[in-house]
Amino acid sequence: MQDYLLIHGAWHGAWCWDTLAAQLRSMGHTVTAIDLPGMGADLTPAAAVTLQSWIDRTVQALHDSPEPVVLVGHSMAGMVITGAAAALPAKVARMVYVCAFLPLPGEALFELASRPEGAATLVEQHPSADGLCTVVPPDNARITFYGLCSPAATDAAVARLCPLPIKTVLEPLPAAAADLSTLPRHYVECTEDCAIPIALQRFMWGRQPGIVVHTLNSDHSPFVSQPHALAALL
Repeated sequence: MQDYLLIHGAWHGAWCWDTLAAQLRSMGHTVTAIDLPGMGADLTPAAAVTLQSWIDRTVQALHDSPEPVVLVGHSMAGMVITGAAAALPAKVARMVYVCAFLPLPGEALFELASRPEGAATLVEQHPSADGLCTVVPPDNARITFYGLCSPAATDAAVARLCPLPIKTVLEPLPAAAADLSTLPRHYVECTEDCAIPIALQRFMWGRQPGIVVHTLNSDHSPFVSQPHALAALL
């Protein structure tokens, strides 16, 4: 049996893992999913939220786990789990990137998202009134994040999306405190992803040796559209 720590991506919260977490628990595993600062039910003001604050929150969750965990990050959380594992590698049994950003030290998310391999993305984001966050219009989220999900599941997810503090996108990943090539790392590429195009996913994992790649014919949210397949893979 395994201990899993699940880290959500941009505009989401721990709630996005509910179905997958239930599936993993039914298989006998222990699962923890957290809200990052300013996301989900966490009320940290957007002005105080940075990528480093997200990494710090994840490191705290690693500290709190009695055993090394399978650290899973979706989408933007690839930035987070990379920083957290570098800070506390002894508490990570293996890493799993689920159609996630896979940065090198010193890279910011906006740099990776702006690469030509990501030009096919359908994500539309608009600044919030105070300029501190970005939001995704509901109709765009339905297509971009949940294209292969059921209408009911899509509606439920779209209703819970929240603004994304913009500093998390602009801040570069800190210099690695440990060589992550010593940790078992896996990448779950999703071929029908309209948020992080498959070309960008393959560019990111392709430049990092030693990563084991798994393929799902899934949209950007396999924890909703294919929870049984993703749980079996994990």
